[in-house]
Formats: sequence, structure tokens, C-alpha cells
Amino acid sequence: MNDIGFFMKFSLIIPTLNEIVGMKKIIPLIRKEWVDEIIIVDGGSTDGTIEEAKKLGLTVINQSTKGKHGAAIYDGFEYTDADILIMFGADGNNEPDEIPKIISKMKEGYDQVIVARFGKTSINEDAGLIDGFGNKLFTFLANVFYGGHLADTLSSSRAITRKAWNEIKLDDFDMTLVYQMSIRGLIKKQKMLEIDGNEPARIGGERKMYRIPTGMKLISILIRERFWKG
Repeated sequence: MNDIGFFMKFSLIIPTLNEIVGMKKIIPLIRKEWVDEIIIVDGGSTDGTIEEAKKLGLTVINQSTKGKHGAAIYDGFEYTDADILIMFGADGNNEPDEIPKIISKMKEGYDQVIVARFGKTSINEDAGLIDGFGNKLFTFLANVFYGGHLADTLSSSRAITRKAWNEIKLDDFDMTLVYQMSIRGLIKKQKMLEIDGNEPARIGGERKMYRIPTGMKLISILIRERFWKG
């Protein structure tokens, strides 16, 4: 899929845990020519997710790092040797047509490109009032603490270069890994770009984010990153 003169490898990492509905409805909408490889990182699915992924001809690896969403992303990024690492969800919250938009912007030389679910033109059908307020609050605090101007520090639809990934040395392997990605990107003054995107309602599976423990973890990250030495 590489353009002439742009010899970089793009890898799409998709974490899964019992996402058979999304694997059947969402993943086939991703055109394989968009990226050089699609890697499914599975956390122990028992509903046929793995088998369906293999039917689609996708690479499947088992999550080995302990944790939830963040651990799967970490394992996928460490597994591939790609130059550009792209995160995508199989639960319907991410739209496949975000992928070529992200790739186009990454080719312009950004360290991270983030799909903002709370941008000026975004339509969010999943967050609701409580989660939406929480996202905006933690994004506001990250911007204040670390000098950013982001609209969605918790978006899990994003891309990062290998160089930038190695630079931020993430050590959070939970749902909150993306918050650490945003904050450490700000600390390192990485070139970050947001593009407006939507968040459709989840399809199938079970919601894996629980408000209270996630909120407590986000507070912890917000504070302790002040002491990160890089």
C-alpha cells in the first residue's frame, strides 16, 4: 500500500475480547490495501472471534501482557516492526473510514494523530452525559497540567510513529493507556494532530470500561505523570 517515495510500513492493531459481532460486521469494512498488515490481539475470546478473524485472513496473536485494552495494544505494537502504529476497535465505536484519514495525516509527518470524538463536528452516540462529562474533564485537566490544546485525550482511535512510541515508554496496560499516551506526548512535545470523528454506539459484546475504577486510575495517571523522568 506504500506510495512511491514513501516507504513506511503501516500496521493496524485491533484488540479483541469476545467481539464476534464486530468481527463480522465492522472488520470486513476495512480495506486491506489501506495498511500493510492487520493484527488482532485477542485477550481470551470464547465466542468465535478468533476463528472469524482467521477466516478473514488476519494475523491473530494472543495477548500476553496482563491488563485490558492497553495491554493488548502494547502487545500488538511490540509484536510488529511497523513504522506507523494504528489503533482501532472492533466494537463498533470506531468508524473504518477513519483509517485512511489517519494515514493521510500521518504521512504529513505527525508523531500522533488522534480521532477526537468530542470535536466541533463530532457525533457521539455512545458516551452519554456522565462519560462525556468525564472525558471532557480529564481532557481539560491534562491540557492544564501539561500544556496541551487537545479535545479528546482518551480517544483509542489514533496512530503513532514507532519513534514516538519508543520515546514515551508506556507502562500503563489498562483502558487508560491512551491517557498516558496523550500526556507523555504532551510532555515530550510531540507533534500531535486531532481530526474530528464520530463515536457510534457499541455493537455486540460487553462494555469493558467501568466508571469508578477507570476514573480513579485516570486521576492517578494525571498526578504521577508530573514525576515522570522520561
